[in-house]
Amino acid sequence: MVFLYIITSMLDELKISQVAGYVLSKEDEQTMSILKLMKLLYFIDRASLVEYGCPISYDSMVAMRFGMVLSNTYDLASGTIKSEPNGWESWVSDKENHNVSLKRQNVNIESFDELSEADIEIIDKVWQQYGNKNQWELADMQHDPKICPEWKDPQGSSMPVSYHDIFISIGLDKETASSLSQEIDKRNAINLALNA
Repeated sequence: MVFLYIITSMLDELKISQVAGYVLSKEDEQTMSILKLMKLLYFIDRASLVEYGCPISYDSMVAMRFGMVLSNTYDLASGTIKSEPNGWESWVSDKENHNVSLKRQNVNIESFDELSEADIEIIDKVWQQYGNKNQWELADMQHDPKICPEWKDPQGSSMPVSYHDIFISIGLDKETASSLSQEIDKRNAINLALNA
């Protein structure tokens, strides 16, 4: 039997923006390198896939030279795609010297109203595990087949990585990986239709 896996995604910009804001709020001076933020956001979505069988952001994942990236989130951070109201630009400052910072002042846990308790738990776990690493350590970790076996060298470009690939890489059988991937694809198809 041949399965077709949809790579197109319906990024939940409000959620990923608040995830980024929450991560930045944990860093000293609420500033970090954009590369570190991108690595952490990937680890967060991956951890949600492992724990709950679905991502937080519903973004497309790609392998790039310095590891794994959430594709549309990277484009938001780069200014390649326009942010929606209360989205990325309202939470994360423009890049300056390869760094970004939390744009909002005096945030508390209630400020992150798009995030569920489960989302916050995932972010906190990832922060505890990886928050003390710098961007290059995180990039190296994403090249490690013991940590991110889904990463393949894109030879200077980028290579799509499906949710199915990640489910297989974490040890799920093909049937379960296919079932979970199809559920994510259904959610994306509904959201794409609603937002068309």
